Amino acid sequence: MNDWPGPKTTSFAAMLRGLREARSLTQQELASAAGLSVEAVSALERGRRTRPQPHTVRSLASALQLREADRMALLAILGRAGDGTSEMPARTLTPRPPSPPAVPVIGRDGEVAEIVAALRTAPGRLVTLTGPGGVGKTTVALAAADAVAADHPGAVYFADLTDVTDPDDAIAAVSRSAGSHSDTVTGLAAHLTGTSALLVLDNLERVTACGPQLAELLTASHDAVILATSRVPLRVRREREVRIAPLGPAAAVRLFGERLTAAGAPPTGSGDDAAVALLCRRADGLPLAIELLAAAAARLGPRELLKRADQLADLPVAGPRDLPARQRTMAATVEWSCRMLGPAARRLLPRLAMVPGSFSLDIVEAVAAPDASDAVGALAELVEHSLVTRGADAGPVARFRLLEPVRRYVFEALGPNDRYHIRRSVAQWALRAAREQGARIRGRGDLTAVVEVEADRHVLRLGFDHLVDSRRHDDAAELLWSVWLPLWMTGHTHEGLDWADRLREHDLSERGRARWLVARAGFHRVAADLFATAERAMRLAERIDDTSLAAEAAIFAAAAALRLEDFDASVSLLARAEAHVKARLDVERDVWAAVHVLIGRGDGALLRGDRSAAARHWRAAAATARELGSEFSVAAVLAECAQAARGEGRLTDAASMLAVASELGPQQDGYRARLAGVAAAVAADLDDLASARWWEDAAGPDAPLRDTDELGERFRELVRRADTVSGRD
Repeated sequence: MNDWPGPKTTSFAAMLRGLREARSLTQQELASAAGLSVEAVSALERGRRTRPQPHTVRSLASALQLREADRMALLAILGRAGDGTSEMPARTLTPRPPSPPAVPVIGRDGEVAEIVAALRTAPGRLVTLTGPGGVGKTTVALAAADAVAADHPGAVYFADLTDVTDPDDAIAAVSRSAGSHSDTVTGLAAHLTGTSALLVLDNLERVTACGPQLAELLTASHDAVILATSRVPLRVRREREVRIAPLGPAAAVRLFGERLTAAGAPPTGSGDDAAVALLCRRADGLPLAIELLAAAAARLGPRELLKRADQLADLPVAGPRDLPARQRTMAATVEWSCRMLGPAARRLLPRLAMVPGSFSLDIVEAVAAPDASDAVGALAELVEHSLVTRGADAGPVARFRLLEPVRRYVFEALGPNDRYHIRRSVAQWALRAAREQGARIRGRGDLTAVVEVEADRHVLRLGFDHLVDSRRHDDAAELLWSVWLPLWMTGHTHEGLDWADRLREHDLSERGRARWLVARAGFHRVAADLFATAERAMRLAERIDDTSLAAEAAIFAAAAALRLEDFDASVSLLARAEAHVKARLDVERDVWAAVHVLIGRGDGALLRGDRSAAARHWRAAAATARELGSEFSVAAVLAECAQAARGEGRLTDAASMLAVASELGPQQDGYRARLAGVAAAVAADLDDLASARWWEDAAGPDAPLRDTDELGERFRELVRRADTVSGRD
């Protein structure tokens, strides 16, 4: 008579549940006795998991203390009766040590050294290498294991868990690689006792839930060490995570050359160097992508491949056959990662592929719409899976980006309708952001807004282009006018004119046309064109009673008149701008215009040779900014003007501007370095090489903070030297 109380059934789930209840065991008690998780037992009893592994069935049978008849009945339901799976296999398992890396390890000395140190010192004795698919985690792990093999004589084991899909099967797979038949933590720990084992566990990303069992193994086996690779961390307290980053440019080019040679390609000529560098940039430093590109380049040549790379959804040459199928193309590698994402992250990823360059969390929320409520969590999941990487946080806002091979693959998943809606979301964000950033710059001289525009420039351009393509011409003109100033300040005048050329005057309303003309005036470098454009913009802005636009246009026209040496016209236009500024300040502060009227008067005085008057106007401009509670830096503007004057050969004027700027500027090292850099260039133009070297040292990142009096005297000496060279002494 057997212990199965119910009627005969074909359901493994029902039979397991009946056997457990017949013994008055809870799922927790059965799981603990069998060395399984409660979730695994629950999944079996609910029929969600219908094909458990043989070792799992053996563990359950032992925990339930089944007699032979019940054990065989349980196996028979799975169609395994009589196959011997309930018995311990008689064959001897051979431990599997790791092999050295199959290809040369290039550019990874630092990471290998870090991993070796962690394996020898990490308190938890669990080191996990994480990073995007194709970054070379396995190769780096094998190199590190080879470096520490002497620390674990005869006890270094390798387990590839790629095909293991259930966390409860992971320990059994690790045991087999170590030559043990055990399928429990306790049994494996006993097998490893006294061996000081190093377990190299590859591709854990699908079974990261086995992390607690690995931590338990390390507790039970005091001498064991685990080196794991995974696209995501295991998230257990013992874990020391080491992120494997893409290769830098030099190492990427070296790897490309090595793989090109290995593929039998003839030596590349110097004409191929630029093409190879660009191909490595397209690979974004991912070794797998570089290897695939090199294999294709070996057949087509680097330059020919580069010409056609945009036309290829995937490369015409697959990777080596000794790689798993999921790593023979970048598409397969990215798809492998995408399968493990939750729904929100899977929806967000292709939307982010529409965004060029890096992006902020604000942009993520914009493109995630209508799923914006899940945007932060979805982004965090993409970062954890290494599909999105954290950018360099040089500015005030955290930045993220997709690796280029990932972006190109997921972009292909978007249909035309999806692309249109995402571009529309980007355009809405871009117009809102441009308004806010433009107002911050004009209203209070907030230079952090300039940094933000520079960082978001490519995204703003995508939004601008969509506005134009959608015939929202006035909105496009407003966006352009809002950001022309930061674009000009960061040296993107040619790009700004390219933006402006996408609009046509007859498509714009009067206000849109006035904004467009002001932006064009800001980007013009030819004095006559600048004057004509600015004067038209001023008259149009006055007609529609937009004093802010009129003041801005009048300031441009005055600057153009100065370059044309029409001093009277410049004075008259600045007076006109000042009248508009006063009217504007009655309603809303426009610090940029208020300060630039005074800066313009200083420029005019300087061009007429009256340095004292120029300095008075510039100091008055700085005082005005302070009175209005603005962060506007007159000194920073003078530094830029000094650089422009130097470019025009006006070295005395440049030196004079720098001298006044040094009095007005803040004392931060970065600001002083900027002034010192321009001063070094002016000194070199004056053939004063000793002074140029002094200024170069002062501009260096490790330069000590100079005394204010010493700097002031040095700037005055630069002015005297310029006067001597120009014959003004």
